[in-house]
Amino acid sequence: MQFKKLKSRLLMMNWFGIIAGVLMLILPFLGPWWRASVGTKALEIGISPFYYHVSILGQELSSTLVSYFILAAQLTLIIGGVLMILGSLAPEKWWSKKIVRFGAMKIFWFLIILLALLLVGAYAMNNFLPGLAMNATGTEGVTLDLQALDIQVPYITGTTTSTLQASGITIAAPIHADLTPMFWLAVITAGLGIIIRIYHGRLTEEPETEEKEEKSEEKEEEEIDEKELSLLSESQ
Repeated sequence: MQFKKLKSRLLMMNWFGIIAGVLMLILPFLGPWWRASVGTKALEIGISPFYYHVSILGQELSSTLVSYFILAAQLTLIIGGVLMILGSLAPEKWWSKKIVRFGAMKIFWFLIILLALLLVGAYAMNNFLPGLAMNATGTEGVTLDLQALDIQVPYITGTTTSTLQASGITIAAPIHADLTPMFWLAVITAGLGIIIRIYHGRLTEEPETEEKEEKSEEKEEEEIDEKELSLLSESQ
């Protein structure tokens, strides 16, 4: 009987939610999802919603404001992961669906925000930065004789070359950008989150049906017992 209950309990759990919850707990500490480099590591960038690294000529840059945003994102995802696991362990509870929904789409929206920022950033640098830089050369105090500037930043991934021509010198700098394996792990986690939103609702309905069936069986057994007792009393 105990083995049967344990088996029923294990089958009732939302294993997709448990796996996704564990991934949500470890993703904030696995490093960048996207990275880029300019030249021979003259500029290096590595970012994710939970990670930030920028270095120029080996000198790392830091920002207190960005660190606070990253900490808030980490705490949000960790809380979402814990709630996801708790709700998946007990899908029959009334609060399970609510807390699972809270965490299910967190990674998905982090991915959307990151990709949107990368696309907008690349578009702005390719289309607006050269014009701003050329206009700045005509202002007072700027001594650089900038003759031409062509910035080509990859849209999310790829390799391009940007050129700068100033004072008769032309400088070409290759720019390389790519998505790390951690990004694809985040995509898998986001996919699980979408599945969980659909699948978990069915799990919360099944326990209610099973509970009704168990009560119906218990009632039938009680009626049978009462009939047997009445027959025994009549025979006596």
